[in-house]
Amino acid sequence: MRQKFSITVADVPMNVVCDEAKEVVDAAIATLDGQIRALTADKAHHCTKTEAALLAGLDHATQCIHLREKVAELEELIHKTDPTGGTFEASLLRGENETLRAELQISRGSYDALLQDNATLFALNAKLVRQNNESNARADRMHDQVLSILTEVRELRERLAAMCVETRDPSPSYTTREPEPEIEITPNEQQITHKYEQMDLDDILNTAPQIQRSATAHPLEGSAADGAPVGESEPTYYND
Repeated sequence: MRQKFSITVADVPMNVVCDEAKEVVDAAIATLDGQIRALTADKAHHCTKTEAALLAGLDHATQCIHLREKVAELEELIHKTDPTGGTFEASLLRGENETLRAELQISRGSYDALLQDNATLFALNAKLVRQNNESNARADRMHDQVLSILTEVRELRERLAAMCVETRDPSPSYTTREPEPEIEITPNEQQITHKYEQMDLDDILNTAPQIQRSATAHPLEGSAADGAPVGESEPTYYND
């Protein structure tokens, strides 16, 4: 948007209208005013403010010509490096993005599979814990039965010692067998258990999908664009 500015260059006030921001106008005024004052203060090449303004304008015009030549060289270099005008590099980035999306999808699938395996192993672990608890309870009951049998044997021996002809039938506990606790393991749980029995932590980490990124060199890297920066040439004009 066009704006009106009241400026002063080399002690000359004026009003200007332009599309530039105030910061840009102030920077341009400071540069031009400083250059004019430096030229008028140079005793070896004395000149008036008008002549200094013309010399400063000539200096900036020359710099503008060199900048245009440098821009043209860079545009030609870019065109030679990538005749598609940058679309080739963009296509490479899109391709890499699609590759990363595919690898992410694979990782998500592996993650979902691991979640399912974890749920199966969690259920199997609960069954094994229950079986272990039942086995411990069974062992306690068998211990009590053994103590009962030993007590009956001792009593029997005492009676046989007192009455050699006296006998009695064996206690039912002699023939009683505590059933072993059993749990039902599904085929899926058996398959998952066998799978992780054959796999250690290193195998799990090695089977995880890995993202390999290839570094793409910039078209201008190592080229003539590494030379002098744009606008390095700054000719200076003097009134002679």
